[in-house]
Amino acid sequence: MEPIRIRDTSHPYFPKAWEIYEQSFPLCEQRPLNEHIRALDNPAFHYNLLTDDDRLVGLLSWWEWEASDGTLFRFGEHFAIAPEIRGGGYGSQALKYLLGDGTRLVLLEIDPPVDDISRRREQFYMRNGLKTNYEYDHIHPSFRPSTEAHRLLIMSYPRALTQEEFREFQRFNNEQVLSYSARK
Repeated sequence: MEPIRIRDTSHPYFPKAWEIYEQSFPLCEQRPLNEHIRALDNPAFHYNLLTDDDRLVGLLSWWEWEASDGTLFRFGEHFAIAPEIRGGGYGSQALKYLLGDGTRLVLLEIDPPVDDISRRREQFYMRNGLKTNYEYDHIHPSFRPSTEAHRLLIMSYPRALTQEEFREFQRFNNEQVLSYSARK
């Protein structure tokens, strides 16, 4: 599997990747297309198409930044494999790519594990070394004014977050990530 970072919508796989995005995330977690295009100009935003043998298998986006104390962060914002090929190992490969070389503290948001699907998703991440930070209450504002904010859990790698690190994530999320939304 090969990730391809793109910075505009001219890549021929972009329309199919956007379709996977819309199929894979609830509306409240979907950045509107015009805001997504605007975010592509931000050097902290990494939008990657996941390919294998010249075919699109999924997408992976994240944000990278350095906190004032020197801690390096990577926030995995959107991660999806094409529905027709899920379960084929691409998710594990993409997650390894996201986790990187261990120099950054990697964070993900997940739905609270309340049903079979959400429990399996949390277990998948835990099998790959992520820790669920149950002690932090994280409300994700919607990307759109027509949908509601909702509670998500934060997972981190290679270790659990400190209170300071959680606050730094919230600051960056509110100031940077959510500045590319329809909720101005």
